[in-house]
Amino acid sequence: MPRQSDLLTLYRVSRYWYKDGMTQKQIASIENLSRSQISRLLERARELGIVQVSLHLPPEFDMSELARALKDRLNLENVIVTPAGSGSMTDDSRISQAIAIAAAEYLSHADLGNKVVGIGWGRTIYETSLQLSYSSNSVPPYFVPLIGMSGDDNPYLQINVIIDRFCEKFRCHGLFANIPTIRDKNLPLTKLESERLANLRDYWKGLDMAIIGLGNPPDKATSVITEFSGEYIRKVSQKGICADILAQYFYQSGEIFDLDDSYDHVAYDIHRLKTLKSVICLAGGADKVTGIITAAKRGFIKTLITDSMTARLIFENI
Repeated sequence: MPRQSDLLTLYRVSRYWYKDGMTQKQIASIENLSRSQISRLLERARELGIVQVSLHLPPEFDMSELARALKDRLNLENVIVTPAGSGSMTDDSRISQAIAIAAAEYLSHADLGNKVVGIGWGRTIYETSLQLSYSSNSVPPYFVPLIGMSGDDNPYLQINVIIDRFCEKFRCHGLFANIPTIRDKNLPLTKLESERLANLRDYWKGLDMAIIGLGNPPDKATSVITEFSGEYIRKVSQKGICADILAQYFYQSGEIFDLDDSYDHVAYDIHRLKTLKSVICLAGGADKVTGIITAAKRGFIKTLITDSMTARLIFENI
């Protein structure tokens, strides 16, 4: 361990260099040392943690440049970065609304005509359904839920409401989910439920594109699927999972956390997202940065629509 006097010298030299902007020649003159000694002292200060370098993009960094950088570094087909917005709303609300506005604008110009489009759930997808303008496409899409129903009072998980709003704005028809996304395996499906599930899975086989959200890690999530038991949620929260897509929790490795043996899961297999030509992910927030990076690197998403704050954090953590 260096002596106190040595540590003070390391601190003093580092302050001259990093805080005061002095040259090594100037510091050497003050300390009566050689420039090579000053260089070694600066390196030693970093090794001991006296100096900790933190890099941040400048505030004026152009969002289009940031979008291009993320597109290249995450190997995505497209990235849209929107200002995070301002006002009295909480960070999550502001971010979600900003992304939803950008997503609604993007979708108004996207080629959805005559396509089977899968829709996910979550706060930002729900907000997007509210922000959509009425479409004038002569050939409408057909919207299909990528997940079953959940809960009684959380609007962000009401997949049929979201599908209905997409259909209204695009003046088209869609399929509604009539089966809970999480089911007790001990409860058999009725004949009608089996037929509906088979029909839904048939549509999944013919998907052209998907529009999905991305959830926080379980220990940071605010929206809970009520069909999961408290014990299951606690177990998942302790597993180091970084995010979920369509209620499928995954690790940074891309491995999916297996559902408990007592549950059936009605949702589009996110591994199959890799085979679709277009997968648009709407996601933002500091807690989602690792999940977004993982989803991009593992091929779950192809287009990302996010906010400027989240985009900066992604850039700094890639």
